[in-house]
Amino acid sequence: MIRVKWHGLDFTKVEVDALGLNPERSRAHEESGAALDRVLRTLPISESDAALDIGCGKGSALLVLARYPFARVDGVEISEELIEIARENLRRMRVRNSMLFHSDAAAFDGYDRYTFYYLYNPFPPAVMAETMGGISESLKRRPRKAILVYTNPKDCGPIERAGFRRVAEFEGKEGEFPPVFVYEAGPEDVMP
Repeated sequence: MIRVKWHGLDFTKVEVDALGLNPERSRAHEESGAALDRVLRTLPISESDAALDIGCGKGSALLVLARYPFARVDGVEISEELIEIARENLRRMRVRNSMLFHSDAAAFDGYDRYTFYYLYNPFPPAVMAETMGGISESLKRRPRKAILVYTNPKDCGPIERAGFRRVAEFEGKEGEFPPVFVYEAGPEDVMP
């Protein structure tokens, strides 16, 4: 928290209606760095991996991802207002290996570039199903091993139907952070 204030970073929660977004396509933005850092310490990450934060909001998870050896740490976000805040947060922390994409995650067409996906329960079930369909198609087009980290998991069905299998779970102590599920998929897991 001291680092956030010292660097002038903005990770305050923002409700969907305050952003003028459709609640059928979006959820509120919340900071998720503490839980993600704990999980990332346990995962095999290399310089050949690229990460995508799906529903990146103000970029708090991107700043955590940037501390690991990912070649890229990119984000996709439906709110232009949140993207501008994320850009400023990344600039203040001198993160240079990051791009932000303004798009509905279900319509995003750049999933092929990534081996690592992160979500903090960013949208309702219909959007989750469409997004995971896009990731599944990407894994068929460009077979590779992929890891997906899902914080505050509310809708796991589409992830499993996309060929990902749960390999780990993390729980915070007494409300420290919400549950986090880790999934993996490889070429053998994605249905033709």
